[in-house]
Amino acid sequence: MALTGRTVSWWVRLRRPCPVAAPRGPPVWLPTGLEACQRFYSSRDKEKIDMSAYPVESIRNFSIIAHVDHGKSTLADRLLEITGTIAKTDRNKQVLDKLQVERERGITVKAQSASLFYNYKGVNYLLNLIDTPGHVDFSYEVSRSLSACQGVLLVVDANEGIQAQTVANFYLAFEAQLAIIPVINKIDLKNADPERVEKQIEKLFDIPVSECIRISAKQGTNIEKVLEKVIEKIPPPQFNTTDPLKALVFDSTFDHYRGVIANIAIFGGEIEKGHKIVSAHTNKRYEVNEVGILTPNEQPTHKLNYLV
Repeated sequence: MALTGRTVSWWVRLRRPCPVAAPRGPPVWLPTGLEACQRFYSSRDKEKIDMSAYPVESIRNFSIIAHVDHGKSTLADRLLEITGTIAKTDRNKQVLDKLQVERERGITVKAQSASLFYNYKGVNYLLNLIDTPGHVDFSYEVSRSLSACQGVLLVVDANEGIQAQTVANFYLAFEAQLAIIPVINKIDLKNADPERVEKQIEKLFDIPVSECIRISAKQGTNIEKVLEKVIEKIPPPQFNTTDPLKALVFDSTFDHYRGVIANIAIFGGEIEKGHKIVSAHTNKRYEVNEVGILTPNEQPTHKLNYLV
């Protein structure tokens, strides 16, 4: 009986309201109302980019191709920095390499894309970049990426010169009839010999020495010249927004909450949220829940008229 009485008295004390305590609510840093039901990673509240500000003439789509360890990812880091896409810090190493094995081994396994905004001679350009693997085992990633581009940056090490995958990737781009811009990287190395590499490029690929750009992606030397060459030499995509939607899925990932996230190159028409699309291969229908670009994080847009 004594135990029961003690238990009842504690229960009464717990249920009795405290006269001096202020009413407790959710912490001030938690959203309330409808906002509490939204996911924190949702792009619903992000400011959407107006893609109509970038006509077809100001769009460039290109890939970076090279032999393994010739500096593709480092060049991509510098391009992201110089265009203001990411902040310039000492920690920017392999920004587009998101897989754990890529970070650990220092190699690119999966192609990654990013959209860059750059002002050249008073005109704003949208540069869609795809960083591709250099190892021979992932050459299919390269061929898929090239199908969505109109030009490539062919990176060659100033010390090692032209290697096996340099030749293989060149012919992939050549057969796809893409504009090819040769870039000689690592000119800051002690044993660098850019003159020898330029002669190799001219002899094997029939590209004039004057077309080669000498850079140091690690130190950021002549990176602006690369962007200028991309704008001047690589043609804009050829498509009409009034045509029916025609797009190529060159890459995709799966999210457990949002479903399939497809990287597409649009060759006709436009696409926006709520549109119904049909797969030409499987004849299955899908609904578009979100559209956007990668900068390199996901950035929502009202509609898309070339690359996501």
